[in-house]
Amino acid sequence: MSRHLLLAGLVLGIAACSDQPDETLHGYAEGDFTAIAPDAPGRIVETLAREGTHVAAGDTLFSLDATAERAALATAEARIEAALARFDDAAAGARSPEIEAARDQLDQANAAAREANDALTRTRELFEDGHVSQARLDQALAAARTANARVAEMRQRLSLVQLPARENQLRALQAEIAAAQAERDRAADALDRRTVAAPADAAVHRQIRFTGEQAGPAQPVYELLPDGAVHAVLFIPETGIGGHAIGDRFAVDCDGCAAGLTARLAAIADAAEFTPPVIYSDNERARLVYRAEARFEGTPPPPGTPLRFRPQP
Repeated sequence: MSRHLLLAGLVLGIAACSDQPDETLHGYAEGDFTAIAPDAPGRIVETLAREGTHVAAGDTLFSLDATAERAALATAEARIEAALARFDDAAAGARSPEIEAARDQLDQANAAAREANDALTRTRELFEDGHVSQARLDQALAAARTANARVAEMRQRLSLVQLPARENQLRALQAEIAAAQAERDRAADALDRRTVAAPADAAVHRQIRFTGEQAGPAQPVYELLPDGAVHAVLFIPETGIGGHAIGDRFAVDCDGCAAGLTARLAAIADAAEFTPPVIYSDNERARLVYRAEARFEGTPPPPGTPLRFRPQP
C-alpha cells in the first residue's frame, strides 16, 4: 500500500472517529532512513551488509575500486622520501670527496705561495745587490701577492663547502617536504574513503546497488534505519487541536505492538491540512487535521505500521 493511500485511509478514519468519546487518534510509524553513498564515484568491489541485519557504527558496509588512490598515495610517499633526501643533503653540507678536493686545492695554493714568497725574498736580495732590475722585483712581488690571494681563496672555499646550505634554501626544502606530506595525507584520506562504514548503529533496510555496479554521491548503495530513528505520526482534528500540547502522552495500540507502548507528543504542525479527497466547506471543518509527531517510549513498531493513539492523563 502506498503512503498516499495509507494517509488517505488513516485520516478518513480520523474523521469517522473524531466524535468518539475516547478521542482515539490515528496515525502511523515513520522511519528516518539514511542513504549511504560514497563521497566519490567508483565501481563497487565488495558489499558486506545484508538486508534485515543489524550493523554497528564503524562496521564496513562496502568498498570501491581504489587502484588510482593507491597509486596516488605511493607517488606522494615517494615525493616525501625525495624531498627529505634533498633536505638532509643540503643540511649536511658538501660530501667528503668534495671537502677533500677543497683541502687538496688549499694545500696546492699554500705550496705555490711558499714558492712565490721564497722567490720574492731572493729577488729582493738580488735587487739590493744590484743584480736584478726593478721590473724583475715588481714581477716577483706580484707573483707572491697572487699566490697569497689564491691561498685565501682556497681557504674560504674549504670553509664554504663544509657549511650546510643557506637558510633560505633549507626553508624552501622544508616547504617542499610539507607540501609532499599534505599531498600524502590527502591521498591517504581519498583511499580511506573508498571503504564506507556505517555512521551509526542501524538496521540494513535495503541494499540498492551490488558488486560490479557503479556508485557515487547520488547513487547510494544501502538504505539504513538508524536505531532510535522511528517516530510516530498522528493527525489531530482541527476541532480538538486546543486540547493537546507538546509533551502530552498517548497510549499507542496497533496489531503487533508491545503492550503498554506509549509516545509523547513532540511537534505539531503550524497549519491544518485537508483530508483528501474532501472539498473544503464550512460544514467540513472536522475534516481539517494537524499533522503531529510523537516519540516512542519503548520499542517502536516497524515503519509504516498503522497506529491508534489514546490520550493519557
